This record gives sequence, structure tokens and C-alpha cells, in this order.
Amino acid sequence: ILLTQKGLIDRVIDALGCRDLPPVTTPAEDVLGKDENGEPPNCTFNYASVIGMLWYVYCHSRPDLSFAVSQAARFAFKPTRKHELALIRIGQYLKGNADKGLVLKPIDTTEMVIDAYVDSNFLGIYGKERRDDPDNVKSRQGYVLCLNGCPIIWSSKLQDCIALSTMMAEYYALSSAMREVLPLRELVQTVAKGCGIADAVTTSFLTTIYEDNNGALTLANLDPGHQTPRSKHYDCRVHWFRSHLNSQIRVVKVDTTLQL
Repeated sequence: ILLTQKGLIDRVIDALGCRDLPPVTTPAEDVLGKDENGEPPNCTFNYASVIGMLWYVYCHSRPDLSFAVSQAARFAFKPTRKHELALIRIGQYLKGNADKGLVLKPIDTTEMVIDAYVDSNFLGIYGKERRDDPDNVKSRQGYVLCLNGCPIIWSSKLQDCIALSTMMAEYYALSSAMREVLPLRELVQTVAKGCGIADAVTTSFLTTIYEDNNGALTLANLDPGHQTPRSKHYDCRVHWFRSHLNSQIRVVKVDTTLQL
């Protein structure tokens, strides 16, 4: 199954005035920070309206826009010319692949599996904003949840806390992803039962969360109530999901090069 939104993408391209601009190969060139003293916007298009259209595209058929759209959306209420150019770049990217979309090709449905890939970018926007701005030291987290090989839920956003280490940023990302994993498991099992899928399939329902940070992996697999010496100060807030880990829900190591 190929999910495309060419009609809406064409509207985005027209709204941004990208028809005569050359296509580009990536939706974002760099991390996008605040630009309080930057050049004012040209206002040749409605920034918030374009963000709304792009968000609809990103959420339904284009996970590849996650990072670019998420960071541009932070400035919907006070954009500068720099932020407008970031949106125009997304339009140029879409111009080169407007007919592309999400390919759903499930694996053998005699079994049901959820694979969740979780990662974070520690201090990803450091130096892009004022040093006295708390957002300057926030990390970005991302995850994608696949059901039988098909992406179902994906996200890229700044963390609401300020992580003090790579391990802390990764563990917060892992905790956020688990808030999606557990309800998705219950939803899939309920729908499977309604669709007449055999109980043997749902009772052996395996969920694997892939993590590439050794510290977060170690902490996630400790018994509930235990922590590493460096994690005690934040473990109490996000360790809740460890009580849900068992033979069917597990956190395992993945090489960074294979981290979706």
C-alpha cells in the first residue's frame, strides 16, 4: 500500500511559491534556532497555514519531514525571514518527490510484532539560540513504532526537560516512546480480536524497543527500584515503564547505523 498526498503537497508548493525553484535532496539544511534580531519576514505566504498543511502531510504519509517540520513549527507565531526560508526549503524538497509517500508492506501476519526505534540528539540546538535561553540546552528526541514492519507512529520533538547527559536524554526518549508503545499494544490486541485473528497470535505478541545507548539500555533492564549511581536523580521520574518489561516487551541493543 502506497500512501500519498500529492494534492496537498501541490498546495504547499504553490503557497510557498516554489514552482520555479530547484528541488533539493533534504528537507532541512541545519538545526533551526530562534532568530530574534534577524531579518523580518517577507510575509508572502501565511506561515502558520503552511505549517498546518505540512503537519498534516508529515503525520499521515511523510515521516521524512518529521525533523524539519517540527523545528519550523516552533516559530509559527513569530517567524523571521530565516524561518520562512526553512519552510521554502521543505517546499523545494517536496517539489522533487511530491508523488512519493509511505509504503506499507507488512510482514507475514501469522505473527504480530511491534518494533520501536528510539534515539535522541543531546544538546542538539546548543549554540543556535541565546545562552540565557533554556531552550538552548534542550535535546531532541525521536522514535518510530512499526507494526509488522509498517510505520504506525512517529515523532521528532524537543524534550520538555533539560538533560544533563547523553544517557539522560536517551532514557527520557525511551520513556516517551513507551507511552506510545503500551497503548498501541492494547489497541492492536483489541482490533485483532475483533477481526477474528487467532488468540495464539496475540498471546505471543512480541514488542522490541531498539536502543543504541549502552547506559540507557543498562538502566532500562535493571529491576524496578534499582538505578545506576549517575541516574538516581532522574530515574524516579521516568523509570515507570520498567515494570512493564517482560518476555514479550523488551529493550535491546541496536547499532547506531541501523537505528531507524
